[in-house]
Amino acid sequence: MSYKHLNASTIPYVNKPLRERISWVRTGHFVYYPKANKCLEQLKWIFEQTLYHENDGFPDDLEGLTIVGNSGAGKTSIVKEFMRLHSSEHHPTYEGYPVGYCMLKDSITGLKGLYSAILSAYGHPYADSDSLKQKKITIDQLEETLIYILKKTHTRLLFIDEFQHAMGRNQQAILNQLKRTMLISHVPFVPVGVPKVINILKLDSQLADRCPVKEFSKLDFWRSNNEFRYFLKGYESFLPFSEPSMLSSKDLSLKIFDKVKFSNGENVGMTNLRHVVRFLKKVSVRALKNEHERIWEEDINAIQN
Repeated sequence: MSYKHLNASTIPYVNKPLRERISWVRTGHFVYYPKANKCLEQLKWIFEQTLYHENDGFPDDLEGLTIVGNSGAGKTSIVKEFMRLHSSEHHPTYEGYPVGYCMLKDSITGLKGLYSAILSAYGHPYADSDSLKQKKITIDQLEETLIYILKKTHTRLLFIDEFQHAMGRNQQAILNQLKRTMLISHVPFVPVGVPKVINILKLDSQLADRCPVKEFSKLDFWRSNNEFRYFLKGYESFLPFSEPSMLSSKDLSLKIFDKVKFSNGENVGMTNLRHVVRFLKKVSVRALKNEHERIWEEDINAIQN
């Protein structure tokens, strides 16, 4: 059989033992739906611009990107996929980190907390913010250390997750310093966080212009529409069933949506990537255990999200 409804990585699992098929279903899979596609294309453009300008400095028109969305909207999935596509490199003389990633804590305080959080991506001793309090390390020293690390590791793009935690005391100073570090290091930054990040960036128009929020980088909740059905079709290609389940059909997509929807407070049903993926994994495992050749309607009805 050709299994045209499956992608190349999933086809080998159709005839595997049940345990291996279930393991594959439980694995995290990335679906290239429209907004994710556009985010990855823009990130690739930014990443490759730094490569093309490696010998002549930081181009004036080079931009970063800001990715925003509520919890579960798929921000982390996009970041992980881009990092997978541009994984770390080992060279005889250095370890290369083309893409860096750090996560701000809700307890960060001021510029030292910011630099400490970013340095944690590289396992630097200054990542221990508590130890910084006991040492006479200045902000300038931290900035110099970070810039040195970024250059030494050949970082070409840096994700700063949970960027909303930059809000608080001295946030204007934090934004100014972050912009300065980006320009000096020649490394574009990608702030990632909840929608309130947009308000933070508005405090510094230059940083907002360097790291714009695009329409496609605003990851909204899904309604029962074409975007939702597109994702279902893409995700089905990762489910190792011998026959197509047609999850993106009008009838089944509505039944799935009814299972995963929640209210936004205005009695409008919607859902997000996290809820949908969790539900599809549960439904798939049930169908596999019942030796179904595809996901049946009874499998969907039997699962509570």
